[in-house]
Amino acid sequence: MVVVTGRNWRAGVVLAAALMVAACSTSPKAPVAGPGEYVVQPGDTLYRIASKSGRSPGDIARWNNLQDPDKLEAGQVLRVVPPGGGASSGASPEPSAGRSPGAERPERAERPKPPRAVAPEPAAPPASRRSDWAWPAPGQVITGFNGSSSKGIDIGGNTGDPVASIGAGKVAVTETMRGYGSVVMVDHGGSYMSVYTNLRSVQVKQGQQVKQGQKLAEIGSPDAGRARLHFEIRYRGNAVDPRQYLPAR
Repeated sequence: MVVVTGRNWRAGVVLAAALMVAACSTSPKAPVAGPGEYVVQPGDTLYRIASKSGRSPGDIARWNNLQDPDKLEAGQVLRVVPPGGGASSGASPEPSAGRSPGAERPERAERPKPPRAVAPEPAAPPASRRSDWAWPAPGQVITGFNGSSSKGIDIGGNTGDPVASIGAGKVAVTETMRGYGSVVMVDHGGSYMSVYTNLRSVQVKQGQQVKQGQKLAEIGSPDAGRARLHFEIRYRGNAVDPRQYLPAR
């Protein structure tokens, strides 16, 4: 089983695909993902695949006609990009009956129509404070969001401090990643997901419904420096500044 570590989930997908291609030649031929596709790995969930591909779980379920998104099989190939909006076939019409093609009056060639543009994925809606969300920990923000090197915020605290769900939702992922300790992801609906890392003593399970303020875990012991909670909010898989959505302090 391939374990994806760190925040670079897309790099983990490429590594997993490379290992599959290098499998023993006597083994059954492994499925290969084409452009815009993803091969389900052991232990994958729809929410985890959505996070890796920067899409929403609902979109992936719709594009693949998944009747039960909770039942995925290793080796299953899923579409992770919107279907293309192809242009018309461009086939030439048949000559009219009774006319010789050579005798027809030349007509101005019709300018080919450009392919119909596919509507881009909607960006995150304008940031606004959420009255149904709360801060996951009471500490001060010690590292801010910049969208590149920092996809979220770091909230200072002490080892063992409680970490709470910012709002009602369904636990999408509970796993351990090297360098980040235990990780919990909560799906809040509307393509929003909250991510909590650097944890210990996780008290929820994948698929569990949680309420706002419900304890998810505790802040874990740091490898070096100050204990902290790394927290992210993602919309359609893209990181947004949590401070623009959480209540003002």
